[in-house]
Amino acid sequence: MGLGRLIAERAQQQSERIEKERAEFNFRSIESWVPTNSRVLDVGAWTCYLGQLLRDRKRCEMLGVDVIDARKADIPFRQFDGKTLPVQTGSFDVILLLYVLHHAADDISLLHESSRALRDQGRLIVAEDSVDGLWNTILTLGFHVWLRLITKMTRDGVFRKTDQWHSHFRKAGFCVRETIPLGHHVGGRLWPKNVLFVLEKET
Repeated sequence: MGLGRLIAERAQQQSERIEKERAEFNFRSIESWVPTNSRVLDVGAWTCYLGQLLRDRKRCEMLGVDVIDARKADIPFRQFDGKTLPVQTGSFDVILLLYVLHHAADDISLLHESSRALRDQGRLIVAEDSVDGLWNTILTLGFHVWLRLITKMTRDGVFRKTDQWHSHFRKAGFCVRETIPLGHHVGGRLWPKNVLFVLEKET
């Protein structure tokens, strides 16, 4: 086996390991907020590893959507334009927007679409990287430079501080039920710190 091929295979194995670690981290972050047997829409599903965990461990009925098809797990999936969710109104108990909004050029439209797709007593669960404080901002921006170089993933949207997210969610018609600091992503000290928001539609 040539050196180049060996390096490429090891990089692929490392990437796969990280994606599965991220799925486990995300599962632990949200599991208490996702009811067993619920219907869940994972927006920005990427590999769909998280959807696989929710299906297998909480018996959720899953649908993943993303702007590209990067599936590595066998769950139902639809590709979409990043703006209009390809689902019926009021058809999901839980919608996940995990580290998605800062990638969206029009995040308020995506929040409105999530409100449309969510049933009246459902939950929208949002996770974002923290820019509260200078060091958190440095970690978050540096990580996304690395992400762009490694995965070509762009950041078309905006990072916001926690209180700015609260205001943004209210503008989109949601109330914030819980705000939960998650610490460093996957426990890595040079990864961004994360914040989880549990939202419900205002009545």
